[in-house]
Order: sequence, then structure tokens, then C-alpha cells
Amino acid sequence: MRIIYSLLMILLFNNDFSAQITVTNATFPIKGDTLKTVITSNISAPLIIGDVGGPQTWNFSMLNTGSRITQLCLDPKDGAEFASFPSATLMIQTDGQIQYINATPTKMEVLGLGGDNGFIPTQVAVKYTDKPAFRVAPLKFIGSYNSNAKFNLDLGTEIIPDTILSSLPLKPDSIRIQFVSASNNLMDAFGKLTMQNKTYDVLREKSETTTEVKFFAKLPFGWFDVGSIIGGSLPGGLGNFLGKDTTITYNFYSNVKKEILVSADYNTANEFQSVTFADLGGVVSSSNELPSIGQSYLEVFPNPATDIIAFKTDNLTTGKYFITLSDMSGRVVYFENSHITKDEVKNIKTANFAPGQYILMIRDQFNHTNVAVKVIIL
Repeated sequence: MRIIYSLLMILLFNNDFSAQITVTNATFPIKGDTLKTVITSNISAPLIIGDVGGPQTWNFSMLNTGSRITQLCLDPKDGAEFASFPSATLMIQTDGQIQYINATPTKMEVLGLGGDNGFIPTQVAVKYTDKPAFRVAPLKFIGSYNSNAKFNLDLGTEIIPDTILSSLPLKPDSIRIQFVSASNNLMDAFGKLTMQNKTYDVLREKSETTTEVKFFAKLPFGWFDVGSIIGGSLPGGLGNFLGKDTTITYNFYSNVKKEILVSADYNTANEFQSVTFADLGGVVSSSNELPSIGQSYLEVFPNPATDIIAFKTDNLTTGKYFITLSDMSGRVVYFENSHITKDEVKNIKTANFAPGQYILMIRDQFNHTNVAVKVIIL
């Protein structure tokens, strides 16, 4: 009903459609393409999103710095999880994360995920039961579409951090992370967008997406919704994933670039969260170097440790990070999803871990800052 109302308002108050464009499937990525974008949560000036309708002008010249993202469009048959997605026509690799996609003339649909994932630090094939749209064509002013996503990620207890298992009333046979999302997408504006000294005719899409994540444990009497009982009190920060969240995203499409020119995320209070934008050759700086094990980029102390280890965050920008501690066989013994503020000190209790060598890994929510340090627990 809200979309119908918005359509009527736009049609009543905006009668100049001459400058609008149609975004066709010529912008769909194909095998061999490399998509180059930049992401940041720090911008020098607010983005002026504007009103509905058009023609409008958007000046996003401030979008020229952040962390680079390179997406490789590959043959899905080369993917380690291809057997789980035999109908895939494209594989998009973003660092360690992989999407398997089936493309038709009107829709690119995500079949599932492979490689790294942001829920549990292990590599598994994740199949969508409700398959979300990656791209849709044609896009016109004024138009709308819906997209739903759902998957269950079932994991054996041998790869679950001990900090999570120890909190449950009974030791489960396995755990399940359930992800559900629904988005309503409306092409609500058109005009010209300028950034990095280039100007494009664009369509603007307003996308409202609600996601819900639940955490279940399989006990002798069946699946048990752990999150509904203890919720955010789950150890190691896993509770931060749970519950419902709504994001408002403004996507700006051209019909000449395969990257979405600008994708800006806001919460329901209209507070800016982050923005991803195309690298058009005018990016003046970026930060996505991956420090290697042994570098002093992250200071850990004491090392060796007994009851606790700590690390300073002087060289990390404020944001969400995934923190893992793994033994030398690769088994994760500690996992935390944490919001880190620059210049704070983070502590991890280690008294219950077996003596030995471990790898402390910190990566940001975009998977573009990766810091690994060897620590010794006595």
C-alpha cells in the first residue's frame, strides 16, 4: 500500500519524464568482468539524497576515498562449491566471499554463497531457499519489485567456538543460523549524478530491507531457539547478529556502468551508515592493505599470556569487526562480532584455553582489513 501511495504522489507532482533513462540488462555483469568499487563510513560532507521524481541533480564529488572492493566475475565451474549450485551461470568473488548466480534476461538471482561468511568463521556452501535478486532489468521510472531471501546455515559442533557451546544448557548435536530478509524496491527518482569529475544519467532506487537472524541448537528433543531465550547475551558477540534490522538503501544506476554508481545505506532514523560507490578512476586514496602475521600493526599484550590477552586498536578505524582466535590446526576457539572504537583496548579471556600457539585474527565488516597475529597461551 505504501508503494502505491508513493507512485500516486510522484505521478501527481512530477510531470517531466523526458530526462529519464531505462537501465537494461546490458549492465548485468558477465564472466570476465571486474567490478571496482570503494566503501566507506566516513564522508567529508553529507550526501544530499533529494526528493522523489525528477529530473534532479546529485553532486557526490565528496565520494573519492575509502576501502577498495574488487569483484571478479568468474566461471562458476571453477568454484569449490559448484556441485551445490549446478545451475549457476556466474560466480562473483569478493575477496574470500563468493556468490553463485543464475542469470536470465530479466534477473540475476543469487543461488547461494561459498567461501568465507560473516556468521561463523568457516567455509561452507550456503543454499538460499528463497533466492534474492542481485540485479533486475529493465529498470524504469516509475517501477517497483520485491526480493526475498532465506537460508539455513547448519553447522556441526566441532567447528563451533567453545565459548558458545559452554553457554548452552545441553550440548547440541548441531546449531542452525537462520537468515530471512525481504526488500521493497521503488524506482522513485531520476536525473544526473556527478562524482569523480564524471556525470551520468541515473535512476534512483529506494530499497527498504528488513532482515531477521535466528540462532537454533539441535537438542535431543528437537530444534531449540536459543536466541529467543538468551538473545544478545550469547557469548563472543554472536548475539549481535540476532534479531530484526531494517536498512534503507538508495541505489543510483546508470545504463553505461556495470557497477551501481552509488549505494548509500541509512537506518530507519535516517542516520547514515555507509556508502559504496564505483571507482571511476578518480579515487584519491584507499586503505585496504592486508598486514601479514608478525607485523606490529596490532599490538597484543601480554604475549605470552595466561588469563587474558589484550590488543590496542590505534591503527583500526572505528567500525564493526569480526575477532577470532584459532589454534594451529585452524579450529576456532573464540569468535566475537564487536564494534571497535579507535584507540580502545580490547580484552579476551584465555584462562580456559589449552596452552599452545594461536592465531588472533581481526577483519572488518567489509572484509578489507585483515590483521593476523600469533599469540602464545601458557
